[in-house]
Amino acid sequence: MSYCSENKLPLSTSIKRLFEVIELLGFQKARDSLKIDNQIGSYIWLGSDDCITFVELELFVFREADCISVQTRTRAGRSYWDLSWQNKTISLLKSLFGGSFITDEGTNRYIKVDVLEPSKVACSLYVDRWKFNNAMIKPKIYLESRKLTGDIAREKSSGLAWLDDINPRILSDNMIVPYLIGCWESYFRNSYISILKYSDCISEKALKNCRISSTDYLKVIKHEACLERLLVDSLSFQRPNVIAENFRMINPNIDISAWLRKPYNRRKKTLFDSIIEIVDIRDEIVHTGNMNLSILDDQIFKIIKDLTIAVDRSYQGFGKVFGFEPKYDY
Repeated sequence: MSYCSENKLPLSTSIKRLFEVIELLGFQKARDSLKIDNQIGSYIWLGSDDCITFVELELFVFREADCISVQTRTRAGRSYWDLSWQNKTISLLKSLFGGSFITDEGTNRYIKVDVLEPSKVACSLYVDRWKFNNAMIKPKIYLESRKLTGDIAREKSSGLAWLDDINPRILSDNMIVPYLIGCWESYFRNSYISILKYSDCISEKALKNCRISSTDYLKVIKHEACLERLLVDSLSFQRPNVIAENFRMINPNIDISAWLRKPYNRRKKTLFDSIIEIVDIRDEIVHTGNMNLSILDDQIFKIIKDLTIAVDRSYQGFGKVFGFEPKYDY
């Protein structure tokens, strides 16, 4: 399901000026591999600091026999701002170039935005969780579609270290671990930025441990880098205790350590301790090149599950701190 519109502009419309207006609205040129008759432009809107996109806003320009057609589309999972920006685009094109437009609501009728503007911190944290969810799908698909042949590619440990050390399945599974920790780290980096940008109450101590260089300052001045990304990149977001401290500096009510130390599936070991062990395994693989011979498919699925539940607990905790109901309808 999608929300579509079409502005029909006079044939005399200046294409150059039309493209300038589209780009001033924040649309970026998109590579379109499909060759569609009469299409002369393809664009995409990816949101902004003040407008959070969920599914992006697509725009296509066609030169028809009787008009210049500008078509926009947002998918069903669109955000409040995706739909609002679609209406803004339709309205501005109509006011500047004339003609008429049609939407799913009818001729010269804008798409209904029947909800109030939502919390930006809630929406941004939702997107962060969405990205993590998508990232976790990839290794699952990889494991389900991977085919390893030969007697040496055993699905279980042989019990012989020298034989397991040359098992391509163990090597392949070990290589997934740094990817998973990278996704874990990225989730908390993105969530830190979301809270930093959109939360009303930020502690004065929030940036105490951030360090950026003079070169970084120049990049910000020249608009070559985002300040918030440089600040967050100066912090570590791998180990739960360090992550917890970083977020505590932003808001003392964010207690990731407590959230991850709550009982889990009647296990003696908490998620907090389990993830520290996973990070240790990652460090050993990355810094020494040594494989962990206990890492096979079932262990990878367990790691994915542990990281996912830990992220969900953190997301739920953010919801309590910032007063929103977590959403999982990706």
